[in-house]
Amino acid sequence: MEINSEENLLSKDLKITSDTMKLYFLEKTVDESVELINYGLNFLDKIEFANAFLIFSLSFLNLSRGFELLMKCMICYREYNDLGRFPTKKNMRKDYGHDINKLREKIGTNYQGLFQKNASDTRIVSQLQEDYNFINENEEIIRILEIISKYATVDRYYNLDYVVLDSPPKDTSAQSEMQKMILEFLEKDKQLFSTFMNNRENSLIDDKIWQEIVKKYIKPDLIKFKRALRRQFVYGILGDKAKKCRSVCSYKFTSRGLNKSGDIY
Repeated sequence: MEINSEENLLSKDLKITSDTMKLYFLEKTVDESVELINYGLNFLDKIEFANAFLIFSLSFLNLSRGFELLMKCMICYREYNDLGRFPTKKNMRKDYGHDINKLREKIGTNYQGLFQKNASDTRIVSQLQEDYNFINENEEIIRILEIISKYATVDRYYNLDYVVLDSPPKDTSAQSEMQKMILEFLEKDKQLFSTFMNNRENSLIDDKIWQEIVKKYIKPDLIKFKRALRRQFVYGILGDKAKKCRSVCSYKFTSRGLNKSGDIY
């Protein structure tokens, strides 16, 4: 007896075209990416001073996979909208690989010409200009994504490499780089730094400070980046097909970890 795959059933029962099939699976990949990103963000809420490296690994694993999938889907939607075809796997691998910042740079080019096109709607133009500046120029999100990308491309097996390689890895791990970034934020935050220095022997205080730094400086940038990507779907920047992605165009995608601030969703 032949076992029908999901693809065979869809082709037989719905009589859909090849492009329709590809768009169906593209939307499913968007759904997967949304869940991965949300899981990665949720792991950051569990950070403590003692378990920071483990939580970073779990968070980076989900965030790197989620943002990579989402931005690659965005590239697919945009090329299909503009050229009527999808990019090839060979070109996607050659141009981007698993490099999240290369994908970010590509997504940042989608704003070209939009500000003149929507000039009559000043609120949308203002929001898109803010998104453009954030995606292309914000040093903090670029650095955070570089760390996550480093984990995806090099450091997933950092600890194991330390065991099995003849010589240990020369670079610091992505987790160590994030720890360094947190310490830099801590030094700039005079109130948290004072609390930290005055309670060096109190592990509970250390945990709360690490959680506060992540909550105040790391997670908001990641959520803002996620929301900026979402608006490319909602405002039709990627084409009409992308606007049908319910998982990314719903309030659920933007609301986790944020208050209801009245931003354009």
